[in-house]
Amino acid sequence: MFKTEIKYGIITGLFICGWQLIEYSLGFHTDKMHIGEYTTYFVIIIPFITLYMGIKEKRDRINGGHISIGHGIRTGLMISLIATIIMAVFLIVYYNLINPDFFEIGIAYQKEKLMVRGRTSEEIALEMGNLKSMFSFVNRFLFGTLGIVTSGFIISIAVSMFLKKDSNRTLSI
Repeated sequence: MFKTEIKYGIITGLFICGWQLIEYSLGFHTDKMHIGEYTTYFVIIIPFITLYMGIKEKRDRINGGHISIGHGIRTGLMISLIATIIMAVFLIVYYNLINPDFFEIGIAYQKEKLMVRGRTSEEIALEMGNLKSMFSFVNRFLFGTLGIVTSGFIISIAVSMFLKKDSNRTLSI
Protein backbone atom coordinates (compact mmCIF):
# COMPACT_ATOMS: atom_id res chain seq x y z
CA MET A 1 0.00 0.00 0.00
CA PHE A 2 2.76 2.47 0.90
CA LYS A 3 5.43 0.90 -1.30
CA THR A 4 6.20 4.11 -3.19
CA GLU A 5 6.34 6.20 -0.01
CA ILE A 6 8.66 3.72 1.71
CA LYS A 7 10.92 3.48 -1.34
CA TYR A 8 11.30 7.24 -1.78
CA GLY A 9 11.43 7.87 1.97
CA ILE A 10 14.41 5.54 2.24
CA ILE A 11 16.04 7.06 -0.84
CA THR A 12 15.52 10.60 0.51
CA GLY A 13 16.82 9.73 3.97
CA LEU A 14 19.89 7.91 2.67
CA PHE A 15 20.76 10.65 0.19
CA ILE A 16 20.50 13.34 2.87
CA CYS A 17 22.68 11.25 5.20
CA GLY A 18 25.12 10.77 2.33
CA TRP A 19 25.19 14.52 1.70
CA GLN A 20 26.05 15.14 5.34
CA LEU A 21 28.80 12.51 5.25
CA ILE A 22 30.26 14.03 2.09
CA GLU A 23 30.27 17.48 3.72
CA TYR A 24 31.96 15.98 6.78
CA SER A 25 34.58 14.13 4.70
CA LEU A 26 35.36 17.38 2.83
CA GLY A 27 35.88 19.15 6.17
CA PHE A 28 32.78 21.34 5.90
CA HIS A 29 31.76 20.34 9.45
CA THR A 30 35.24 20.64 10.94
CA ASP A 31 38.04 22.84 9.60
CA LYS A 32 36.18 24.36 6.61
CA MET A 33 33.00 25.51 8.30
CA HIS A 34 33.22 28.76 6.33
CA ILE A 35 32.26 26.67 3.28
CA GLY A 36 29.91 24.29 5.09
CA GLU A 37 27.67 27.06 6.35
CA TYR A 38 26.69 27.64 2.70
CA THR A 39 26.83 24.13 1.19
CA THR A 40 24.29 22.89 3.73
CA TYR A 41 21.56 24.86 1.95
CA PHE A 42 22.02 22.82 -1.24
CA VAL A 43 20.74 19.66 0.48
CA ILE A 44 17.19 20.91 -0.21
CA ILE A 45 17.70 19.76 -3.81
CA ILE A 46 17.44 16.14 -2.66
CA PRO A 47 13.87 16.26 -1.33
CA PHE A 48 12.76 18.37 -4.31
CA ILE A 49 13.92 15.62 -6.65
CA THR A 50 12.81 12.62 -4.58
CA LEU A 51 9.41 14.06 -3.67
CA TYR A 52 8.79 14.91 -7.31
CA MET A 53 9.78 11.40 -8.35
CA GLY A 54 7.73 9.75 -5.59
CA ILE A 55 4.55 11.74 -6.19
CA LYS A 56 4.92 11.32 -9.95
CA GLU A 57 5.37 7.56 -9.56
CA LYS A 58 2.30 7.41 -7.32
CA ARG A 59 0.32 9.31 -9.95
CA ASP A 60 1.54 7.44 -13.02
CA ARG A 61 2.13 3.88 -11.84
CA ILE A 62 -0.22 3.43 -8.90
CA ASN A 63 -3.14 5.77 -9.63
CA GLY A 64 -3.37 5.31 -13.38
CA GLY A 65 -2.14 8.78 -14.28
CA HIS A 66 -4.29 10.71 -11.80
CA ILE A 67 -3.57 12.30 -8.44
CA SER A 68 -5.29 14.98 -6.42
CA ILE A 69 -3.41 17.68 -4.58
CA GLY A 70 -4.41 16.12 -1.26
CA HIS A 71 -3.24 12.65 -2.26
CA GLY A 72 0.03 14.12 -3.54
CA ILE A 73 0.58 15.96 -0.26
CA ARG A 74 -0.15 12.78 1.74
CA THR A 75 2.33 10.87 -0.39
CA GLY A 76 4.97 13.58 0.07
CA LEU A 77 4.39 13.73 3.82
CA MET A 78 4.78 9.96 4.16
CA ILE A 79 8.02 10.12 2.19
CA SER A 80 9.20 12.98 4.42
CA LEU A 81 8.27 11.16 7.63
CA ILE A 82 10.18 8.04 6.60
CA ALA A 83 13.19 10.17 5.62
CA THR A 84 12.92 11.93 8.99
CA ILE A 85 13.10 8.64 10.89
CA ILE A 86 16.22 7.66 8.97
CA MET A 87 17.76 11.10 9.55
CA ALA A 88 16.93 11.01 13.27
CA VAL A 89 18.80 7.75 13.73
CA PHE A 90 21.66 9.05 11.58
CA LEU A 91 21.94 12.32 13.54
CA ILE A 92 22.24 10.43 16.81
CA VAL A 93 25.08 8.37 15.33
CA TYR A 94 26.66 11.38 13.61
CA TYR A 95 26.76 13.69 16.62
CA ASN A 96 27.81 10.97 19.05
CA LEU A 97 30.21 8.81 17.04
CA ILE A 98 31.19 10.31 13.69
CA ASN A 99 31.64 13.98 14.60
CA PRO A 100 31.28 14.32 18.38
CA ASP A 101 33.21 17.62 18.34
CA PHE A 102 30.78 19.27 15.92
CA PHE A 103 29.16 21.49 18.53
CA GLU A 104 32.43 22.76 20.02
CA ILE A 105 33.87 23.37 16.55
CA GLY A 106 30.73 25.23 15.47
CA ILE A 107 30.74 27.43 18.57
CA ALA A 108 34.44 28.22 18.15
CA TYR A 109 33.88 29.08 14.48
CA GLN A 110 30.99 31.43 15.27
CA LYS A 111 33.00 33.06 18.07
CA GLU A 112 35.86 33.68 15.66
CA LYS A 113 33.46 35.30 13.19
CA LEU A 114 32.23 37.64 15.93
CA MET A 115 35.79 38.60 16.84
CA VAL A 116 36.68 39.29 13.19
CA ARG A 117 33.63 41.56 12.96
CA GLY A 118 35.03 43.57 15.86
CA ARG A 119 32.41 42.71 18.47
CA THR A 120 33.16 43.67 22.05
CA SER A 121 33.82 41.09 24.75
CA GLU A 122 30.38 41.76 26.23
CA GLU A 123 28.67 41.28 22.86
CA ILE A 124 30.61 38.07 22.28
CA ALA A 125 29.74 36.76 25.76
CA LEU A 126 26.05 37.49 25.16
CA GLU A 127 26.16 35.83 21.75
CA MET A 128 27.96 32.78 23.15
CA GLY A 129 24.94 31.95 25.29
CA ASN A 130 22.76 31.96 22.20
CA LEU A 131 25.31 29.96 20.23
CA LYS A 132 25.57 27.28 22.90
CA SER A 133 21.84 26.70 22.77
CA MET A 134 21.84 26.79 18.96
CA PHE A 135 24.69 24.27 18.80
CA SER A 136 23.16 21.89 21.32
CA PHE A 137 22.30 18.33 20.37
CA VAL A 138 18.62 18.80 21.22
CA ASN A 139 18.24 21.92 19.06
CA ARG A 140 20.17 20.51 16.11
CA PHE A 141 18.20 17.27 16.35
CA LEU A 142 14.84 19.04 16.56
CA PHE A 143 15.60 21.53 13.81
CA GLY A 144 17.05 18.77 11.63
CA THR A 145 14.09 16.43 11.96
CA LEU A 146 11.35 19.07 12.00
CA GLY A 147 13.05 20.82 9.10
CA ILE A 148 12.73 17.71 6.95
CA VAL A 149 9.01 17.32 7.71
CA THR A 150 8.27 21.03 7.26
CA SER A 151 10.23 21.43 4.05
CA GLY A 152 8.78 18.14 2.82
CA PHE A 153 5.27 19.43 3.43
CA ILE A 154 5.94 22.68 1.58
CA ILE A 155 7.67 20.93 -1.32
CA SER A 156 4.83 18.38 -1.45
CA ILE A 157 2.28 21.15 -1.86
CA ALA A 158 4.21 22.70 -4.76
CA VAL A 159 4.95 19.37 -6.44
CA SER A 160 1.36 18.16 -5.98
CA MET A 161 -0.01 21.32 -7.54
CA PHE A 162 2.35 20.86 -10.47
CA LEU A 163 1.64 17.14 -10.95
CA LYS A 164 -2.10 17.23 -10.20
CA LYS A 165 -4.21 15.38 -12.73
CA ASP A 166 -7.86 14.80 -12.02
CA SER A 167 -9.47 11.67 -13.32
CA ASN A 168 -11.53 12.20 -16.43
CA ARG A 169 -15.12 11.83 -15.47
CA THR A 170 -17.65 11.37 -18.17
CA LEU A 171 -21.32 11.85 -17.71
CA SER A 172 -23.54 9.14 -19.02
CA ILE A 173 -26.91 10.16 -20.32
